[in-house]
Amino acid sequence: MEELIIIKRDGKTESFSIDKIKNAISKAFLSVGAFATEETLTAVLGHLSIHAGMTVEEIQNQVEFALMAERYYRVAKAFILYRQKH
Repeated sequence: MEELIIIKRDGKTESFSIDKIKNAISKAFLSVGAFATEETLTAVLGHLSIHAGMTVEEIQNQVEFALMAERYYRVAKAFILYRQKH
């Protein structure tokens, strides 16, 4: 399988890691007192379309839309607010 390279906020590149996305989603769930099961993560991740050359911002935008598509509105809000702080 070909390695996907994404562009970080500072312009540097790095290998794409699905585990980083899973971790961020899980933390967003925990921040609202909920738990993201593997089934939940699979459903949310199923909405993402990641390709080489994407920016971290583009991926995070997709995560927000995926959370809302799955009707996890409070989690999406927590994810958005966390992004604003960082």
